[in-house]
Amino acid sequence: MTTHKKSFEEVEKLLQEIGLKIEELVEKGAKATGEAKKDIEKKISEMEFKKEDLEKEFKSKRDDFEKILAEKKKLIEPEIKKTGEHLEIAARHLGAAMKSLFSK
Repeated sequence: MTTHKKSFEEVEKLLQEIGLKIEELVEKGAKATGEAKKDIEKKISEMEFKKEDLEKEFKSKRDDFEKILAEKKKLIEPEIKKTGEHLEIAARHLGAAMKSLFSK
């Protein structure tokens, strides 16, 4: 879970960096003139469109992952609870056995 969460955070950070690069290009494009300015503006609009697509796809995949994780967690929780109960019983039996062993 933490690995996946870390991966999502890394992707979000990457998307933020892409946004910053686009902003830098916008600033450079404002300073450019003529044909170079048109090319830069075209590239900027293409990059913004691609960035929006990436953000939508990322959000969709993250939502899918979180839904699957919630379903798996819901399925596994009863088993984890049973395991905890069995572990507690085993600990009591071990304690009783040690108490019996050392009291003789």
